[in-house]
Amino acid sequence: MDVEPTVYQIFTPATPANLAFIEREEINNNLVNALRTPGKQIVIYGHSGSGKSTLINKKLERLYENHIVSRCMQGMSFEQLVLDAFDQLSPFYTTEKNQKTTNSVSAQLEATYLGIKSQLSGTSLRESGDKSTRALPPQLTLQNLARFMGQSKSCWILEDFHKINESDRALLSQAMKVFVDMAAEYNTLKIIAIGAVDSARQVVKYDHEMRTRVAEIHVPLMNLHELQDIIIKGGELMNLRFDSSLSSTISHYAAGLPSICHTLCLNICVHLDFNIPSEKLVNIRKESLQPALKMYLDEASDTLKMAFENNLKQSKVKKYNNPELIVKALSELPQEGGTRADIYKRITKYEKDYPQGNLTKYLKQMCEKEITPLIRSSESSGKYAFIDPLYRAFAMALVSITHSHDPHELIDWNDAIASFIKSFSTEELTKSIHTYKILYATDK
Repeated sequence: MDVEPTVYQIFTPATPANLAFIEREEINNNLVNALRTPGKQIVIYGHSGSGKSTLINKKLERLYENHIVSRCMQGMSFEQLVLDAFDQLSPFYTTEKNQKTTNSVSAQLEATYLGIKSQLSGTSLRESGDKSTRALPPQLTLQNLARFMGQSKSCWILEDFHKINESDRALLSQAMKVFVDMAAEYNTLKIIAIGAVDSARQVVKYDHEMRTRVAEIHVPLMNLHELQDIIIKGGELMNLRFDSSLSSTISHYAAGLPSICHTLCLNICVHLDFNIPSEKLVNIRKESLQPALKMYLDEASDTLKMAFENNLKQSKVKKYNNPELIVKALSELPQEGGTRADIYKRITKYEKDYPQGNLTKYLKQMCEKEITPLIRSSESSGKYAFIDPLYRAFAMALVSITHSHDPHELIDWNDAIASFIKSFSTEELTKSIHTYKILYATDK
């Protein structure tokens, strides 16, 4: 007997979508073609929350027997990733070791694998500063790792590879070369590197000779129709019909991010107490969005407050509140941001004598904030933009709330953000979304 799905399995903001997965034909075709091409290595890149992991997971279900996922974190070395992949292969080789081997290569590989595993269990830790890590045995070469993966018919997925140090990213290029060379023996052998960045070269630094051997697949932000398809598909599974005006507003407010679309739909269902599919078809009206947004903002308020406050606060009054002018200019530019010249042109609408040196200095500072970044720069396009498309909507509302203050007074950003969050239970909600909807549609 089939078990009915819950709303948490249908609208999945924190995990890859399964039931409410939306096909994106051109991207899907490019990915499937790369997966099926022997020796072709893959780099998938795009904005965080754009659906990269969901896309690859759905395709691997159909095309691969096994896959290994190594999740990259700040400070991890490439050696640690190799060890992680090796460890994850253990079930394949330990379950096979008692079965009759019909292939001499398999038997040899099995013996090699178990020998390295035995070495690892008995090896001492290598100390580096205050940290201790397992030393990589000499036998655990990239060639051997490729053989182990090829024999198990696995591909290797590296999630968030952009977090790895740049020097270690160059090592992945070497690994890709090895996997390409050994694809003649193991035609499913493949590395898939995933990064939340603007270009494939920010994920992997590979040589020019690898250019034709690596598929660079960009996963862009979803368009309005794709976001509305998520709402329609999820609604059908829940036996709910979202009004067209509600569906349109959610998709505009999600700013191209399926993760935000899933969040708002989930919050609407939870607020209305629809945890499982409704027995009869129910219409969901636009009024249901206000409490859903309030839930979202309550969860995100600390992060938002920290990001805006740390970037915009000033220790003393200066002639120009440089970060505020930059945020205001970016909020008026298209979703994808603008060049330094675009930002300067916007700022000089309000401050005619604004010095260009200030803009250069503060743009650099705001992009380099590691703990609470607010904006980012793109090497490929030369543009600056908010690190999260939704931040632009927050910035627009904050600018509208604070526009009447004396430009030479310091703003209490705690109060400003609190006012912004509070506004989402009033008529300000409709006004801010309507303004954003018009600008977002114009940008497209």
